Order: sequence, then C-alpha cells, then structure tokens
Amino acid sequence: MLPRIPYDDLIPLPDMAQHQAYSAQDYDDLGAASKLHGDLQVLLQLTPRELASSASRWTLRHLIAYRLLVRPEAAFLPVLRTDHDQRCPVCSPGGHQYYPQTIDRARTDTLTGTTPRNLCLKTEHELMQLPHGVLWVALARAARPELTGQPRAYPRRERKQAQREGYVNSADAIPESSSPIEESSSEFDADTSHVDDDEHDVRRNKPEEVTANLVSSFLQQALSVCLLQHPDGLTAQVEVRPRVERRMTIAVVTGHVSITAEDDGGICLMRRTDLGWQMSHPYWALLEAKRAFDRVDFDGNKGAYVPTVSDSNLAQYLGEAIITWKGNQSLLPHGVFLIAATNTFMRFTKFSFSRDYLRYLDATTVGAQLEMISDPGKEVFVSMQSSTWFNLQSSDGRRAALCHILALLRWHDAEGSMHHGGDADPDDGDGEDGPSSSYEVNDDTESEMDDGDDMDIGE
Repeated sequence: MLPRIPYDDLIPLPDMAQHQAYSAQDYDDLGAASKLHGDLQVLLQLTPRELASSASRWTLRHLIAYRLLVRPEAAFLPVLRTDHDQRCPVCSPGGHQYYPQTIDRARTDTLTGTTPRNLCLKTEHELMQLPHGVLWVALARAARPELTGQPRAYPRRERKQAQREGYVNSADAIPESSSPIEESSSEFDADTSHVDDDEHDVRRNKPEEVTANLVSSFLQQALSVCLLQHPDGLTAQVEVRPRVERRMTIAVVTGHVSITAEDDGGICLMRRTDLGWQMSHPYWALLEAKRAFDRVDFDGNKGAYVPTVSDSNLAQYLGEAIITWKGNQSLLPHGVFLIAATNTFMRFTKFSFSRDYLRYLDATTVGAQLEMISDPGKEVFVSMQSSTWFNLQSSDGRRAALCHILALLRWHDAEGSMHHGGDADPDDGDGEDGPSSSYEVNDDTESEMDDGDDMDIGE
C-alpha cells in the first residue's frame, strides 16, 4: 500500500501556477497538478484530518484528490443554453404557444430594467415603495459601502476604463434579446454598477448573510412575482420557491469517514398537503454565498473587471456539491446545480459525476482508488460547467440571472424532478413518490437536453 502524502501545516504548498486559479480540464492537467503537490492522486492520500474536514474547509488539495475537471466559463450555462435559446419567455416578447412558462411581462420588464437612481442613498422606506422594493433594499444593503467613521487607506491603483464589470452583457448571453425597457419614472436611472478592485475591497466586511439575503430576494421576485407558476387559476399543488433555510448533509466516503456540508439556502420544490406546505425536493439548486472574491482583475480583452475565485472557494463549492449528491442519491441522479454568490454577483454552476465516481468515493484502500483512476475503461471525475458572473446591480445581470432561473426550472421538469415528491431527508435523500405536478408544462415540446458534459479528458 502506498503511504499517505505528507502535509505540512506550516508551509503552504505552491499553487498550480503563481496567481493562477485551479483550471484542470483533462487528465493531463490533473496529472500536472498532482506532481506539483507531492504526487497527490486519490482521496486516501489526503491526511486523516484533511479527509474528514467539512466541505467548508476544503482546499486545493481536495480539488485534486476529488478529481475536479472544470470547463471554461460560458455566457450561458451550457446545459441550459439550447433550451433557453428555444423556449425562454423573457427573450421572446409576445410569447409562443409552445413556451412552457408564463411570465408577468410588466413586472419582468421592471425587474430587468434600469436600477433605481441613487440606490445606496435612498432610505429603505423609499425603496420599498418601488416595484420589487424588497429586492432593491437587499441590493442596497449589499452594495452600500460600510462607513465606520474611521478613514480607511487603500493602495492607489491605476484606473482603467471598463465597459462592463465582471458580468456578461445580456446581448451576448441572450441571442436576439432586446435592450431592457427603460423606465419613464425619474426614480430610475442608467446603471451605475461598475465595481473595480478598490470598490470591491470596501465591501469585504459585508457578512455572507447579506449576500445570501440578496440572492434569496432575487429568487423570490423571479419565482413568485415574474413567473406565473399557476396561470390557469387552479388550486396549486406544487410550487417552486426560494429555500432560505440552510440544510446540512452528512455523507460517508472511503467506507468509514463522515463528512458534513451545509449550504446557504437554494431553490426547492414545495408540495401542498392537508396540513399545509411540505418541502418535497430541497435541492433543485444549492446556494453558496461568500463575502468577497479573491480579487477583481481588469481584463483588457473584455474591457471589464472580472472576479477571480480563490481555490479555497472553488473547493467549498465542490465539497458542497459532492457531499449533497452523495447523501441524496435518489433526489440528485443527474448531478447538482449550485448558485455561487459573492456580494452583488452571482453565477450558475452544474456539477456532473462520471459513471464510476460513486465507486471511487466508496473505495476503502489507496490501492483500489489508484487502480480505478489508472483503468482506461473507467471514468472517475467530477466535471463543473459555469456561467460568467452576473452583477445584480445591472439590468443586464438581472436579466441573464432571471433567464437562468427559468431555464433551470424547465430543466428539472424535463428530467422529471417535478414529479419526485416525498419528505427529503438531507442525511439520506430517501423520499416517497409524490403526485404529479400542476406546474404548467406543454408535453408536446419535450426536448432532449444536452448536459454539455461530453469532455475530452485525455487518456
């Protein structure tokens, strides 16, 4: 049996490259990362403390040992892109008989229109009087700089003119979309959502709860105000809602090690019962909120400031996805969606697990794990695809985020998640088959959604 890879608590191991975020896209990249970190290849080569650490304490070494392969960011999440291009009600004014969703056009136009003028200077009372007032209050809390009464010094940085700030213009992310409808009210003004590294530093002290509240408020507006989940007026039997409660999952790896993961909320499916509403599927999407990016860099090619995610944050996203998937197999047979949020930014990710990955997690010896990853007939990896970051301070960012949320619901309906009910126990994922959904879907437009995970992973 090979020995465990030693881990020095006092001397941090080098990154894959200086200031280079983890970006392994195939087995060759994984091998290169392994060599840079003491030939770390499999789970049981982590130290006992590393192996048993909760998902919130995962590091770059976990990214390697859990065999994460990442795809380049895309303007629209690849697994949802085709469906979005064909069936998005936001991007096709006037609607179409085959669109499976109905939206309140006026409220959607307001949500995706211009941001309230002087957002951070208004009182919360003033913001609450506006349409989507709850969202504007949450957005102002996240965007407003912390004023402590003490002057704070920042290093002088060269300012660069940016066209946009760390999110993709909806004209690029959403083909054939029109510009958001302009508000005639003087309460609204052109977007002022430019966020460079200095401004991002000012927000670093914001607690994660501020970010989580902002995303939950946006989800509420998208799911309960813009989307008409029951346009026929019949009594609702199921409803998709934001999940504000945190959920903890405990899963066992390598046959005996229990690992915990706790999310910051997400999107869930609720079902009506005789006693009220019951959470039928808590994990339509997980939410993981962070207070700050590693840094915000200016990308000359894009003409924008682009957020950079640290390896530790990426490892926490991975840990949340793996442990939740492992502990809830019956609810998550097709992988895990995770909404990553930092301050006023959010992006959508999808984690997919190869056919032999569960056996890899359950293997109890180093030799067995090494044999699996060396066998060309086996696939042992997690793939992650992700959208670019969308800034909820901008109309473009809110529009792209709304389109993702609606596409995510259509994906779950196509995969049958709407019809999977029961009491979802976060520790074991067992549930009962529930009644069929009353969510409006046109069965004549069933389409095969490409998961977008046909990756060239090398030999």
